[in-house]
Amino acid sequence: MAGLVNAKELPKRMVIFFLLLLFLITLGTVGYMILMHVDFNKALVLTFESFIFVFHPDAGGILKVLAIFLSLFGVILIWWTLWGVFDLLLEGNLGKYLKIRSHLSILKKMKNHYVIAGGGRVGEEIAQKLKAEKKDYIIIEKDAEVVSKLRKQGFLAVRGDVSDEEVLKEHNITKAKALVLTLPETEKNIMVALTAKELHPDIYIYARADKPRCVSKLKKAGADFVIVPEIAAADKMLYEMFLREKK
Repeated sequence: MAGLVNAKELPKRMVIFFLLLLFLITLGTVGYMILMHVDFNKALVLTFESFIFVFHPDAGGILKVLAIFLSLFGVILIWWTLWGVFDLLLEGNLGKYLKIRSHLSILKKMKNHYVIAGGGRVGEEIAQKLKAEKKDYIIIEKDAEVVSKLRKQGFLAVRGDVSDEEVLKEHNITKAKALVLTLPETEKNIMVALTAKELHPDIYIYARADKPRCVSKLKKAGADFVIVPEIAAADKMLYEMFLREKK
C-alpha cells in the first residue's frame, strides 16, 4: 500500500506514540520534582511547558538539559503523529482504516453466520441471495480487486486466503452456521473443509466440485452437501425439457 502509514498499522503506531509520550511526561515530572523540589502538579505543569519551549527562568545545568531534551523529543513526537495523520488523509488511507475498523467491529459480533470462501460469480450470487434474505454472511476472497468490486456493490467482503487457518479463525469460523466453498479448485475446497471441521466440528459445509469423482473426496473431508455445477446445470435443463414435453 502506498504511503508512509499503512491503514492497518495505525493503531500500533498510536500505541507507540502514547507510550513514548507517557515516558516523556513521567521523565519530566519526576525530573522536575527531584531537581526543583516541587510537588507533582507543579512538576507536571513544568513538563508540559517544556514541550512548548517555555523554560523556567532559573533553569541551568542538568535542569536546562532536561528542559531541552523534553522540548526536542516532544516536538518530534507531535510532528511524527501529525505527519502520520496527514499521510492517511493525503493517501486516502483514512477511509480504508475506518472501513477496516467497521469490518472488524461487525465480525466480532457475528455468530450463526455464513462464511463464503471465494468471491467469484458463484460466491457473489450466493451472497446476493443471503443479503436479500437478511442473513449474516462474510465473503473471503484472495484477490484485492475482486474484494474492492464486491465492497462497491455493497457486499461484506474481506481480503484473505481461506486456506490459512488463522484467516478462518479471524472471521469467527467457530461461531459460523455454515461454510460455503465456492472455489473452482476442488483441492483447495478439500483442504479448507478439513481445516474448518477441525476448528468447528459441527459446522455445515456446502462445497463445489469441479469433477464428479471429487464428490466423495469432499464428503470424506467433511462437506455435507457437494454440487458439480456442470451436472447441476444439465439436470436443470433436462428437468425443464421433460416438463415441457409432458405439457
